[in-house]
Amino acid sequence: MASDNGTGTADYSAERLEALAANRLTLDKSAVRSVSAAEIEITKSAVAVAKFENGTIRQGSVGIVIGRSVAMDEVKAGVLISPVVRGDVHTLLDIRSAVAIGFGMVLGKAVLAAGRALVQRVRG
Repeated sequence: MASDNGTGTADYSAERLEALAANRLTLDKSAVRSVSAAEIEITKSAVAVAKFENGTIRQGSVGIVIGRSVAMDEVKAGVLISPVVRGDVHTLLDIRSAVAIGFGMVLGKAVLAAGRALVQRVRG
């Protein structure tokens, strides 16, 4: 289990780590539970939670990605939260799909309420 104090640059290769924090972080062929950095570069690694300002992830898997600007290449992510995303990423849930699901639920609820009101009016 390794951890940086949150300052400077940290580079890790072929490691299994618990939590990392640094201004600039580079991971290669590693497994990490959580990372936090201003700038990050992750290659062929598995990360549970990644929080950063600007980052690049290549050929890896990430459970949750939270970033301001994300560049991805052949990445699988569970949840992606970022206003700027570039590249090839496959997600289970991102901001656009979350908004679409929410809109669909609200619209569906409104249609059901209107249907109930119509049925009550016809019966009553």
